[in-house]
Amino acid sequence: MPELPEVENVARSLRPLEGLKLQRLDVIDARVWFESELDPLEFAGRSLEAVARRGKYLVLRFGPCHVIVQHLRMTGKMLDDGSLLLPAALREEPEGAKRYQVRARFHFVSRPIIFFDPRRFGTLSAVGDEEAFFAGKGIAPDPIHQEAMARAHFLARLKNSDRPIKPYLLDQSLAAGIGNIYADEALHRVGVHPETPARKVKDLERLWETVLEILHRSIEAGGSSIIDYVNAAGERGSFSAQHLVYGREGEACAGCGKAVRRIVLGGRSTHFCLNCQPRRFRK
Repeated sequence: MPELPEVENVARSLRPLEGLKLQRLDVIDARVWFESELDPLEFAGRSLEAVARRGKYLVLRFGPCHVIVQHLRMTGKMLDDGSLLLPAALREEPEGAKRYQVRARFHFVSRPIIFFDPRRFGTLSAVGDEEAFFAGKGIAPDPIHQEAMARAHFLARLKNSDRPIKPYLLDQSLAAGIGNIYADEALHRVGVHPETPARKVKDLERLWETVLEILHRSIEAGGSSIIDYVNAAGERGSFSAQHLVYGREGEACAGCGKAVRRIVLGGRSTHFCLNCQPRRFRK
């Protein structure tokens, strides 16, 4: 699933659309028009005022009361219509879109964009009140765009929680935008075992600063292309080359040479080095 750095890069690659008029929005698969308060027809003729991001969500603002909030989830992509990343049959036969996993088509003047999602987990939510939508979802402040608020929110809850730190980092109501990749990488860099109860993490400020540093570094590297992530221009990210533990089970730890381990914690794969991240607590 694209995490904060990947969605940020999708947003940046879509910013050239700002100011363009949306001639028509075709929702080809109605199941992705999820929790929507507005009809697709209400966006026709409106100009895209801003492309933004909140946590793992992409936000397309066509006006204060006309906002599309998108969650790409596992395999969703926003791509130029006709992109070479699309199946050749789709590029040759646009009317066959539904059979080829196109869920929606945004007919912008001069640059049509499609929402392509083979597994159909991604969603589009058309809302009239963006802040109310995120409040209803319980999404925490954004670590990049609302850093001071996000830091205070994170630290206040962390110091009183007995939850293991890794699942805590994945909770979007506590730390928006962080997913499996960046949680594993941050914990390795600060030497904290992923099962450590959150309140027992000694240097909370250092953990937060490390999370921020990793997010910024990944954004500048275009994100992590683990499987098939690309931005709207079809460009892959290179931050996966800097991963120290994520996806490296059995490989030598970059810090000490011991084998990277993998466990399942909170239902999610978790990668760590027991030598660099020793268990300093009783289970």
